[in-house]
Amino acid sequence: MLKRKVSLEDFYAWYQENKIRLREDASKYSIYNEQLREEFLKEWPLDRILTLSIDEYVIGKGAQSNSFCYGLERGKYKSLFMGIGGGGSSKFGIYWNEKTKSYKDQANKVIPLSELDHRFTKLKTDLYEIIKEGIHFKFDNAIFDMKKSTNEFIGRSAVVTKLLCIYSENHSFLGVNMNSQKRFWNKLLPQKNQGGPYLQNHEICQLVLQKYPELEPSLLGSILFEYSTQFLDEKEKKEEKISLEYKVYYPLSQTLLQSKNLIIRGAPGTGKTYLAKEIANELTDGNEDQIGFVQFHPSYDYTDFVEGLRPVSNGDGAIEFRLQDGIFKDFCQKAKEAQLIGGQDNFDEAWDSYLEYINVAEEKEYITKTSYLSVNSRQNLSVNYDSGVPGWSLPRKYVYELYKDKNYNKQEYYKSGGRTVLETLRKRFGLKDYLSPTEIDTDKKFVFIIDEINRGEISKIFGELFFSIDPGYRGRDGEVSTQYANLHESDDKFYIPENVYIIGTMNDIDRSVDTFDFAMRRRFRFVEITAESQLGMLDEVLGNEAQEAKIRLRNLNAEIEKVVAREVKKRVESADLYRKNDRAELAEPEEKEAEILREFLPEQLGEAEISKIVEEVIAGMDDVSIQKMGQVIGAVKSKVGNAADGALVAKIVKEKLTK
Repeated sequence: MLKRKVSLEDFYAWYQENKIRLREDASKYSIYNEQLREEFLKEWPLDRILTLSIDEYVIGKGAQSNSFCYGLERGKYKSLFMGIGGGGSSKFGIYWNEKTKSYKDQANKVIPLSELDHRFTKLKTDLYEIIKEGIHFKFDNAIFDMKKSTNEFIGRSAVVTKLLCIYSENHSFLGVNMNSQKRFWNKLLPQKNQGGPYLQNHEICQLVLQKYPELEPSLLGSILFEYSTQFLDEKEKKEEKISLEYKVYYPLSQTLLQSKNLIIRGAPGTGKTYLAKEIANELTDGNEDQIGFVQFHPSYDYTDFVEGLRPVSNGDGAIEFRLQDGIFKDFCQKAKEAQLIGGQDNFDEAWDSYLEYINVAEEKEYITKTSYLSVNSRQNLSVNYDSGVPGWSLPRKYVYELYKDKNYNKQEYYKSGGRTVLETLRKRFGLKDYLSPTEIDTDKKFVFIIDEINRGEISKIFGELFFSIDPGYRGRDGEVSTQYANLHESDDKFYIPENVYIIGTMNDIDRSVDTFDFAMRRRFRFVEITAESQLGMLDEVLGNEAQEAKIRLRNLNAEIEKVVAREVKKRVESADLYRKNDRAELAEPEEKEAEILREFLPEQLGEAEISKIVEEVIAGMDDVSIQKMGQVIGAVKSKVGNAADGALVAKIVKEKLTK
């Protein structure tokens, strides 16, 4: 939480007190930054973006140290202005996935080869356009509409901000991602929909320059960043052990950290999805690569979510089925990678070099005296015989597993060929001995949002993850064999890492909630969100129109509660009737449905609480008598809404008026 009021005036006072030290520190960083920036501009001038080949752009393939994306995130320029490392590579729109030997998009879906050229051309155009317009401050352009823009990079604030800093000739942007510590930056200057974090970044620069002309953006970024650290919550530092759980702004963030799985439920329009995204942004510091999102629907299934066989073009015009990870499994893999550090593994680089050599070599690459290697469409090795007899395939995955463990014995018939290839990789292509990375505890959190979670058949979608999703079985304690385990090259089982948190949103009025079985329900913490509790979000979004929207939402929520209350009453009455007629088998389903529906009503007031409210209403009225019973009941109902049974209210009012 913030210790004092954040404002530009407060920043100016703080800067004045620490001026000499701050300028000296910032100057050192600025000189280093400028030298690195000049090198970047020579290597990657802005116009070059439009002529990049896909392998010059993507991270994860071939000579990756020379690619545009690799240089920005992990290579030479990773510390230029600000780091954008962490999470996966989907932040760049298109990347190479070595595991599947395919190009993937920002949703971690394989891009068909037939679509690749078109999509990459659009991506380059979008990146070039948002940078070119941004460095000329054309924030009124439609591409900077944060809600409606079709530009692929509009939501990737870390990547775009870094490039704006680099390509801006007059240093007009801070080397800070405004969506990190968003609440802090909005205290200095509120973010607008048109222009979003990019306009906000530029305007903060301009405002400070008016007060202190010497604070050009190259200096201001690091100074403001230090200033922002003054507002971290210090209260918990007095505790014997500091827990990150207490450093969150949203109470629901703490609930999620404690329970691992959270479902936010409420009526339509109460801001469930908005709140889920805000919680995710807070726990991940706005790093979009640590946030996953999917919306369930009736046709969504296990193969979409976990893994399954998918049709893929093999590049020769034919379609074949390949096992591919679903969106959630792929997300969990990113979270696992964040828990690993160190190790030694340059297999990909050596393998790609060997395949490239085989493809261009004028002579055959013999593996034995009578057999030679070629490269097939899956980027695996094929063993061919001079005699013309049918050969066989040597998969990359097998060679890699043998590289990690010389005693690897799955598919033993590959071992001789695999050992020969590994020896070649070591002698000719610089393959180093494999050292496994160390698993570490990390504060880096990954939040996966499932919107409309009750719209899908959740038990079928999660499958065997029903076990792993339990908060008590996160990590390796909850590892399971997936439905397609027999198609895996390795025997590794799947588990949900400790640093993965799941948020689901659920619409109260949707009857499909009945299909959310109780065994799955107990694995989630349910939290009711009302229109009233979330109305504050409208102030920022709607401005002057917020008040009217608040009234409409309150009315909508009240009407929904009335509908749910009526449905509960119907089922209770039906159950009572069945019980009176000794039809327990018919009564039980009605009672169960009523129990589920009650969860979506406000917490019911007790008789004592209702009595107190009735007394307050009566005390505030003149000349109260039994003849005004209806008037009293109406006044009480306006106060309690659907938090009290109407019959009970009437009973208590009658008792009070007849005393």
